[in-house]
Amino acid sequence: YKAGDYYKEGLAEGVIAWVDETGEHGLLISLDETRAAWSTEYFGLLDRGYGMSSDGQNNAKIIKSLEDWSEKYPAFAWCDAKNPRGLSSWYLPAIAELGKALPALKQINETLKSKGCEPIADGFGDFYWTSMEMGAALATPGSFNPNVEADMYDCDKKKEHRVRAMRKF
Repeated sequence: YKAGDYYKEGLAEGVIAWVDETGEHGLLISLDETRAAWSTEYFGLLDRGYGMSSDGQNNAKIIKSLEDWSEKYPAFAWCDAKNPRGLSSWYLPAIAELGKALPALKQINETLKSKGCEPIADGFGDFYWTSMEMGAALATPGSFNPNVEADMYDCDKKKEHRVRAMRKF
């Protein structure tokens, strides 16, 4: 496998965003996207001892352990809804995972377009939520434009940004 390849195996379908040195394992990015808030409430996970990490799948497990999580965390719920039959493969990626797709963005977008899917946006105001929290009211959005950094306004958890799910293979 290589980044930018279309991937369909079993119930998993997406575009390969990154591949490890073996060429056998990596990350898929979803064929579609949505716009959603990170959270509908201000609640500090880090302040309460939840161990958010650079592993989006682990962060999704933490969110899913909270009461009414699917109503309170729309970006996470959208990614989780991609999982058939109770699986937990698709998740909101951590910033480092989302960043792994950046070097292959051109190839990923070519594949998405060839499948009739919306390409990943990389304009000035195109932010994608990641699973990383910064505090009770703030979370970390990422951009596929290397010249753009999010400002504090763009980090408000209640603000809607783009969302793409990722999955390990």
